[in-house]
This record gives sequence, C-alpha cells and structure tokens, in this order.
Amino acid sequence: MIGESFIITMLLLIVALGLVRSKRKNWALATLPLILLPAVNAVAKPFCMFVLDIEFTFVIAVWTILIAVMASCIWIGFLTATFLNKRKSRLIYMLGCTGFNIIIAAAFMWNHYHALGGEFSFF
Repeated sequence: MIGESFIITMLLLIVALGLVRSKRKNWALATLPLILLPAVNAVAKPFCMFVLDIEFTFVIAVWTILIAVMASCIWIGFLTATFLNKRKSRLIYMLGCTGFNIIIAAAFMWNHYHALGGEFSFF
C-alpha cells in the first residue's frame, strides 16, 4: 500500500497547489494536515527496513499510524482555531478532516494487518 499512499499524498499536494494558484492560501494551508498520514504510511516501511534495519511489524505500523493521526488532528485543531473565521466552515472542516484521517487510518491498519497474514474475527 506504499504506492497508494504515495498517490494520495501527491493528489493532496496537487489540491494544495491548486488552491495556492487560485489565491486561497489559507485553504491550501488547511489541506496540508491531510497529507501527513499518507506520507508517513508511504515512508514508514522503507525507513524501517533500509535505514533502521529492523523488521516492519504490525505493532510498528499501528504506532506510526496512530502518531501520525494524532499529529494531524492536533494540526487540524490549530488551523481551525487560527485560520478559519466562520463557525460553519470551521465545523465542517474539522469534521471532514478528522473523518478522513480516521477512515484512511483504518484502511491502512486493515491493510497492514492482512499483509502480515492475520485474520480478523469478531468472535
């Protein structure tokens, strides 16, 4: 899922650059926290395997994803408090970005779990 994470990161960067070109710099800055989670997911496994020379396990994957989600949500909260003026746009921005982070984090964890040969069962 490294390729998919890289593509998501590049698409969000294109969106941010498009917002900068349309003179909406605050909204371009507001899209940057969404880039954090896919970017971390794209570089975590190669970083562990080639730089740290350790095996990339499910536990390491979960911790990297959780730390990236927490950092992204803190960044979203900071941007909401400082850059967005209207109450309605702040609420929609926070809910949308937090929902995006949670959904994509669940998808990344699901993929890492099944990539390491695990089975999922509710019972």
